[in-house]
Amino acid sequence: MMLTRKQWLAPAMAALATSALVAGCGSGGGSATPGGSGGHYPVTAGVLHAFTGQNAFFGLNAEAACKAAAQQINASGGIVGHPLQCPTFDTKGDPADAVPVTNRMLVSASHLVMVVGPDGSDIPSVLPLLERAKVPELNTVGDPRYDKQTSPDFWRLTPSDSTQAPALAYYSYTHHLTKVAVVFTSDLSAQTTIGPFTAAYTRMGGKIVKAITIAPDQSSYQTEVAQVLASHPQALVGEMDSQTAATFLSELRQQNGSMIPFVVTQRATQGDWAPAVGPAIGNANLAKYVTAIAPALHAQGAGYDAFSAAMTATKANPFAAHNAFVAATYDGILAMALAIDQAKSLDPAVWVKNISKITSPSSGATVVSTYAQGVAALKAGKTIQFIGASGPMIFNQYNTADRPYAAWTFNPATSGWSMGAILPKDAGQH
Repeated sequence: MMLTRKQWLAPAMAALATSALVAGCGSGGGSATPGGSGGHYPVTAGVLHAFTGQNAFFGLNAEAACKAAAQQINASGGIVGHPLQCPTFDTKGDPADAVPVTNRMLVSASHLVMVVGPDGSDIPSVLPLLERAKVPELNTVGDPRYDKQTSPDFWRLTPSDSTQAPALAYYSYTHHLTKVAVVFTSDLSAQTTIGPFTAAYTRMGGKIVKAITIAPDQSSYQTEVAQVLASHPQALVGEMDSQTAATFLSELRQQNGSMIPFVVTQRATQGDWAPAVGPAIGNANLAKYVTAIAPALHAQGAGYDAFSAAMTATKANPFAAHNAFVAATYDGILAMALAIDQAKSLDPAVWVKNISKITSPSSGATVVSTYAQGVAALKAGKTIQFIGASGPMIFNQYNTADRPYAAWTFNPATSGWSMGAILPKDAGQH
């Protein structure tokens, strides 16, 4: 359920009052040496995500990215000399649970300099709390309602669903899938894609022969599958979590006698999806019939090599090193750290404006691909552009990174997703 303004405002104000008291005692952020105390105390990136429930992949991805970034940062002496730590705070993917957890983080996290997350259905209820606390946060939320947000502390590291949906449409139509059935689950992260997809796909000349919304994680979808097949689509387009997709697609294969193509959102590239869907329909069918449209991943060069090494050093799931969202989150944390280094201050009011400066191209800027390179260049008095593991991360005026999408397919040999052709940057948007 979504909380009303009154429901989250009262605990938020209490939490922020306590936070102010704690900060006044020298426990919060601020200058590089708040209260003149000095010392290289640890600073915190609070990982605020679901770690339980069907959206637990959000938290696992963000934690892996944060630990990898911290490994690189700490190996290079820390953020203005302070080591970074990544405690986790489980929202359980529920707005009602997310609010008290956020309040607890704001009060208890020592020297909180940034928040990693949240995402999915959590963000509408907790973002106001973070903005009132003036803690910079980085996320991968797709919800288009944030396409024109104006908070200086909100930083979206991956594109909006309003651009993912046209990319889905572009890929489908240009691959001669001109008659499709649209199947999305009822959760918020899926629903925000339907409208933009429909608009883009029909504008190109595609025809939607059936559109249904299904409740996630049901024991059977026999009726819905029959409705879809009765419309005789060339393909499915949509988004489903891992359990839903395993059930729906296996029943589709049984009723139809074979699979049909499925063009799916980035949800399929998350770590829980293929292990659930592959056994249900066969890995060969997963590889042949399912195409995921997800942000492109640079996956080469010094920035990616450092990311991959850090993921190995922190014993992360090896497949996460090929996940565009993990790489983007890792890059976002490093960008914020370099912004702090450039400002020589832990006070967000001082450093947050530097994020765009160090990620955008500029005349005479030195391109750096790792945290160590960035720190060295800043110490030498150079202007930098940071291009990390996920490639260029150039933010628009609303603090959303403008990235291209690519077509990803499952590789049974590696049990992971392989990136194919990168779609045009404005695919399907005009």
